[in-house]
Amino acid sequence: MEFFTADDVLSHSTAATPDDPVTVHLDDSIQKALELMLENDFDQLPVVSDHGVEGAVTYKSVAKYVKSIEEPRVEDTSVKIALNTNPEFVTRDHDLFELFDTLAKDDYVLIGDRDREQLEGILTRYDVFYFLEHQVEPFLKIAGIEESLRYLFRASCNDLDQRIKDTFADRAEHDESYEPPERLEDFSFDEYRMFMMRNLDQLPPRLSQERDMIESLLEDIRETRNALFHFRAEADEVDRDQLDMAHGYFTGIASTA
Repeated sequence: MEFFTADDVLSHSTAATPDDPVTVHLDDSIQKALELMLENDFDQLPVVSDHGVEGAVTYKSVAKYVKSIEEPRVEDTSVKIALNTNPEFVTRDHDLFELFDTLAKDDYVLIGDRDREQLEGILTRYDVFYFLEHQVEPFLKIAGIEESLRYLFRASCNDLDQRIKDTFADRAEHDESYEPPERLEDFSFDEYRMFMMRNLDQLPPRLSQERDMIESLLEDIRETRNALFHFRAEADEVDRDQLDMAHGYFTGIASTA
């Protein structure tokens, strides 16, 4: 599996990473820079001139200027006075995880090639964290579904250990290669489905009433889980609405068990 790159984050649709980078000119005023930042909900802006990218201006650099001057006039003062002249530049194929040290020091990095006067975008800490959250969310939802199923089984089955043995005994008898699980924590997702279907009489009545829907849903989530955990699908390719629905459904039932 390839690591994520700066381009993956830049291509991810967020308000903070437009296709055409918003910039301010070196001769523009601090007030114009602040207006652009407020308008676009940015904390920083690249600063350009006829010679290329000169650096960046940020709320923090503006605050330092304002604090250092007795009567600052942001409407008449060029962004030059609040310019960070040494921002980090990386290419689109830069490994995302190698940016962590940079983002621990600075709030942003510029994407492009400073020597070639090429600016393709800007990445912030928020962009990176939002992107990673989006990628990780399906795994967390699946983990939440599994946790809810385990809680539901424990809360509903007084003789849980015996029921685990009975549920998988037939399969183990007819398949010598099959190792039946001894604990809920050892279940595969298909075993969660099998255990539920064979023990519906012990579970909340709603599950019996919605048996067909539940079996189909668990099968779909099993396929999604296996594709994700075996890297046969990217997180962007999964049905997030289905995961959200399944997560809400099973956590809701578990909470009332």
